[in-house]
Amino acid sequence: MKRIVNKNMLSTPKFIQLPGKRLIGYKLITTLKNNQQKEDIPPFFHEIYDNNKLSGLQRGDELKMHCLFSMHENQENFDYYIAVENPNNIKNECYDTLQLKKGAYITVDFIKRNNKAVHLIMMYLRNVWMQANGCVERKAPAFILYDNRFHSNYAKYGCKGDDYLGNPLATLFLPVET
Repeated sequence: MKRIVNKNMLSTPKFIQLPGKRLIGYKLITTLKNNQQKEDIPPFFHEIYDNNKLSGLQRGDELKMHCLFSMHENQENFDYYIAVENPNNIKNECYDTLQLKKGAYITVDFIKRNNKAVHLIMMYLRNVWMQANGCVERKAPAFILYDNRFHSNYAKYGCKGDDYLGNPLATLFLPVET
């Protein structure tokens, strides 16, 4: 775990206060049981991403895509959202809307090589870094923000199998108590 984390984590975790955001996009319900999310999320992600399904919802020129992980009470099932900001509170039965409440987060920039790298970085932050720094996770969705650093890399290099090629940069946000 340590090798993958050190190789893919590009910044030290830092604390930020994030304002609330309204989001709109697509939702998938999946589970950690039997590693099912590994089978469900990649095709869902690529169906939306590769087919530009967020383009009609985004505002501005740069796509800031949020991939949220909202755990259910059983801590095994979760809702996975791929969404963009929805400042005008658009409601449409074809899309899911959600409110990301304001609050404290730790953020870290990382190279999103694959789902395993994301999982290991999240595990490291939750089980090692947060405990060493006296942090407690807050009940709110964790999310990854994909911006032009990821998009331009994906356009140039794409992915092969489960791995993104080049240096696909993204930012992970984990909610914490203050």
